[in-house]
Amino acid sequence: MTLQDVINEAIANAVRAGAEWHAIVQCQQDSAKVGRQQRQWLQDLRYQQTLRHHQRQAAEAIGRAILRLAVEQERPR
Repeated sequence: MTLQDVINEAIANAVRAGAEWHAIVQCQQDSAKVGRQQRQWLQDLRYQQTLRHHQRQAAEAIGRAILRLAVEQERPR
């Protein structure tokens, strides 16, 4: 598993958790119904686009942070 795979999976889990929380708390749906709906979300093109957007943003931010740390480590003190 690559770092990109780990990032993508973590973001996908976070997005799903947020969508589930919204459906249960804000829309007052029961958790069983939300579980059934999750299968539909995964196939929804808008959900997939939103997920890819957040994955790309997270991967870029993590890449920048790693690069910044690497550069800071190489600088003489």
